[in-house]
Amino acid sequence: MRIGLIDLDSKLPNLALMKLSTYHKQQGYEVALNDFTADKLYCSVVFTRSREKVEALKRQYPHMEIGGTGWDLSTKLPLEIHNCKPDYDLYTREFIYTRIKGGIGKKENKLKKAEVIANAGIGFTSRGCIRSCGFCVVPKAEGKFQQENEIRDIINPRSDALILLDNNLTADPHCLDKLREIKERGLVVDITQGIDVRLLTLEIAKALAEVKHLRSIHYAWDLMSFERPVLEGIKILSQHVKTWKHMCFMLVGFNTSFEEDMYRFRRIRELNVDPYVMIYNQKPDTKLRHFARWVNGRIYKVCRWEEYSPWAKEREQGQLFGV
Repeated sequence: MRIGLIDLDSKLPNLALMKLSTYHKQQGYEVALNDFTADKLYCSVVFTRSREKVEALKRQYPHMEIGGTGWDLSTKLPLEIHNCKPDYDLYTREFIYTRIKGGIGKKENKLKKAEVIANAGIGFTSRGCIRSCGFCVVPKAEGKFQQENEIRDIINPRSDALILLDNNLTADPHCLDKLREIKERGLVVDITQGIDVRLLTLEIAKALAEVKHLRSIHYAWDLMSFERPVLEGIKILSQHVKTWKHMCFMLVGFNTSFEEDMYRFRRIRELNVDPYVMIYNQKPDTKLRHFARWVNGRIYKVCRWEEYSPWAKEREQGQLFGV
C-alpha cells in the first residue's frame, strides 16, 4: 500500500506529516510526499488562505483525510501517531527550495538554506500559550500551556540545526534551562514563533544572546495596548542582542487604524529595529497591501511613505474616479 502525504502550504517541514510518515513506514507501507496517485491520502493545511484549494482537492479526492490549523482546529493526530518520531527522510532540499525560492536572493544561497531546513531537527518542547489573543488560533488549537518534549527528543542526529515550534518560549518556566541546553549542545536554533518580548528579563535576554540563531530574534507588537511592555522588552533585549539581529512583526488589519500602524512602524524604527508587516485579513484593502510592500521590502529606507510611487499612483487614480 502506498501512502500519499500532501503538503499544500508549508515552508518548513510539516511535523504532522513527518509523524504520519514514520507511523506508516512502521506498518510496512510505502510513503511519498505530494503523490496524489497513492492508495490513501492525508493532507495537512497550515494557512486558512489555502481553504479554497483544499476544498477543490476534496471534491477530486473525496476520501482524502485533511487536518491542520488552516482547516480544522479540532483535528488531532491519534496518540500512537503523535508519539512517533518525525521522519527526517520525508523532506528533501529540493522540495524545501520550491517553497522558499521566491523573493530576492541568489539561488545558491536559497539552496543552502533549504538544505539546512531539510536536515534540521524540528518539534515542540512546549505547546499552548498563556495569552488569549483574539487574532490567534493557538488557544483553540492547543489549549493551555503545557510541556511536550525535551530538547534531546527533537534533535536530528545528522544536523546541529534545531527548528523550535514552541508558541511562547519566554512564558515557559523552563525557558532558561532549555536555552542553556541548546547552548551546551552547540545547536543553532530557529525559534519560529518568536519570543513574547513582554516577558523578557535581563537573564533571558542574556541567555538568548548566548545561543546561536539561524535567523533574527523576532517578536511582535500586535495591538496598541501592548506598547509599553513591548518597547520595554525591546530595550531589555537590546542590552544583550544588537538591534540589527531583531525583527518586530506588526499585525495590521485586525483592530488598528492606519495611523496607529504608522505610529508603531515609526516607534520600532526609532529603536533601530526592522519591522515586518503581517496582514490579518486575507483580502486586505489596497492601502495595507502597499504599506506591507513598503515596509517588508525595506523600501522605507530609500523613500518616505508619501513618496512611495505605487501607492501614490493608486491613490491619485482613486481620487480621480471617486473610489
